[in-house]
Order: sequence, then structure tokens, then C-alpha cells
Amino acid sequence: MTQSAAAAHPIHATGQVQPWRILCGLVVSGFLLALPGGLLPLWDFHISQDFFRAANYFFVLGAGMTAGAAAALRFREKISAAHLLATGCFGGAVSLLLLSVAAPPAGFWFQSLALSIAGMSAGAINTAIFESIAPAYEANPAKITLTGGIFFGAGSILAAYLLAQCFDASSPMRLLAVTALIPAAAGVAFGRAPLTQPALSPLPEMHVVKDLRSVLAILFALLLFFQFSCEWSLAGWLPVFLIDRLGISPESAVTLLAVYWLALTSGRLATARLLPLVRHGRLLAIAAFCALFGCTCMLAAGTRVGVVVGILLTGAGFSAIYPLAAESIASRFSYYHPGYFNGIFTFAMLGGILAPFVLGHLAAVWGLRVVPVAAMLGSCAVFSLVLLIWLGHKVSGS
Repeated sequence: MTQSAAAAHPIHATGQVQPWRILCGLVVSGFLLALPGGLLPLWDFHISQDFFRAANYFFVLGAGMTAGAAAALRFREKISAAHLLATGCFGGAVSLLLLSVAAPPAGFWFQSLALSIAGMSAGAINTAIFESIAPAYEANPAKITLTGGIFFGAGSILAAYLLAQCFDASSPMRLLAVTALIPAAAGVAFGRAPLTQPALSPLPEMHVVKDLRSVLAILFALLLFFQFSCEWSLAGWLPVFLIDRLGISPESAVTLLAVYWLALTSGRLATARLLPLVRHGRLLAIAAFCALFGCTCMLAAGTRVGVVVGILLTGAGFSAIYPLAAESIASRFSYYHPGYFNGIFTFAMLGGILAPFVLGHLAAVWGLRVVPVAAMLGSCAVFSLVLLIWLGHKVSGS
């Protein structure tokens, strides 16, 4: 970390926590936000085909996440980052306990309450992490952003895998209740962590105005918005689509959802290693081909092998964008402020949550084929934005 960064964000050596320990909170956030993809078949929506109602669960989750982030920002002066993280984790545990008794014939409003608490908890966790990670971020923006994405993906993999086990369990709801131990244990750990909030200077208005007026900054925000929308469109509806398309068991469909998250997360690790070795334009072209071909495979495949190949290719294609975006972050913004960055990433994740909401209403009219088609169109938009940002850097020389 530079001396100027250390001066702007002093942390006592005795109270310093390794950045990866703070970012571990994103495992809980990813776990909570990935729940609807596995819950829909667990709640028999592949049988009822009530996609209007299913879509509204994503809206509730997104609204809860936005409300949780806003509340955390409002009370950050009164509540320490450690206590805010712990509160979010304990809220996640409460939401899982409620979800364990929310299976049909439980009412829509009770299920929505459980998911809204999950969203609020994830929003509070994300905000607390942005507050705590400032010094480490200033030292290495690309590494912190990429590491955070990997932890978030790990939580999503874990959620899909555990929900897949619920179909075989003698008491699936009891198994879901046991998963509440994960965020509860994280809450205990964060509550005892010696996190010291950095002393932040006021939001640098000149820099904010300059960045907000920048076309590249707007394109960057849109890039993250559409990228998360593409990833979560599939993550939200993939199990129900696979059951409807191939007639496979719900357990296998949710397990393939875990494979999708695994392809995304491991692909980000591989891409990060390839960035110094492969030209970014070539890497982008390969990723675009993989994503489009993968979505085509899922749309046209009539066998489980074809679908698995499509899932792996789609996950690998989407995974390349996040490391490229992380590198753009490192050079694009001349300062760091947690409120500003929390707003950008909340906006991006909101796109990810609301995309399945919109797709659910479209699927109720035109069928589940709209899911891979929307992912194909979204991936074209994402790769176009990456090209525009890359060209903008070349033209501006920044």
C-alpha cells in the first residue's frame, strides 16, 4: 500500500485483518442470493408452471438487497463494520430457518418474507465489506475485485449443491435448516473479528462528477449490469428449464446449476492467469464464441451431454468478463470510496436479480426457451460494451 493510501485509511496493526478474511463474507452473500435458482424446483414450480409467481420471488429478493444496502449505509456511522457483517450473517441464518418451513403449502407472503430477509442480509454484508476493504482495495484493486468475485461464486456453488441434496434427504426442510449454521458461524466469527473501520475523507465531489460524466464510467456500469443479468438469468431459471427441456430429475437439474456456478468461478481463476499471456481482444473473442455457442447448445441439445457441454461453455464464456472488468477498475478510477463503489455493484447485482424476474414473466407467455435466447442477446450486449470500453481506452489514452 502506498504511503498516501495508508495515510488516508489508517488501520492499527493490532486490529488489522487479512483482506481475504473480510471477503469471506461474500461467500454468505453469494449463498443467499443464489437460493431462488434451487428453491424453484424444490417448491415444485416445474410442475405448477406458475412462472408469474416464481418471477416475483426474484423481485422480492432484489428489493430486500437494495433496502439492506441502503439501511447499512444509513447506520454505518453508528454500527461498526464487524457488527454490521455479523448482523447480516445472522439475518441470513434467520432467513434460512424461515425458508426451511416455507415449502408449499406455505403462502406466497411468508415465502416472500423469508427471501426479503435473505436479500436484506446480503445487502448489509456487501456494504460492510466495501466499508472494510478500502485500504486493501487501494493497494491492489484488480486482485481484490477478482478475489471477491471468486468468494461470491463459491457461496453460489455451495447453495446449489446443498439444495440439490435436499431432494434425496429424508427430511429436506430439516437439511435446509441445518444450512443456517453456515451464516450463523460466519456471524460469530465476524462479531469477534478485530475490524477497524478506516477513517474516510468526505466523498471527493470533483472526482465523482468527473467520473459520472465520463462515457467510459457509464459504459462500465452498464457492462456490470448486463454481465450480472446474463449470469443470473441462467442461474435463476436453469434447473426449471432443464427439467422442462429434458425431463431430468429436479435433483440432477439443481446439481447442474452447481456445475454452472463452478464453471463461472473456475473460469475466472483461469482467465486471471491468462490475462498477462493472451491479448485481451483475442481472449474476448474466444469468450464471446464460448458463451454464444454454449447458449445455442442448451437451446438445441436433446441429451444431457449436450446440455452439460452448453453449460460449461456458457460459464467459461461469461467468466472472462469479470477479470477484464477488474483490470478496468484498476486503471479507470483514481480514488476509492465505499459508498460510491457499493452503489455501482449494488446496481450491477440488482440487474442480476431483476433479470430473472423479467424472464419469468416472459416465460409465462412464450415459454422457457426465452431463457437461453435472452442470455445470448445479453452476452452480445456485454461483449459489445467491452469492445467499446477497450476502444475508449485506446482513443483517450487512459
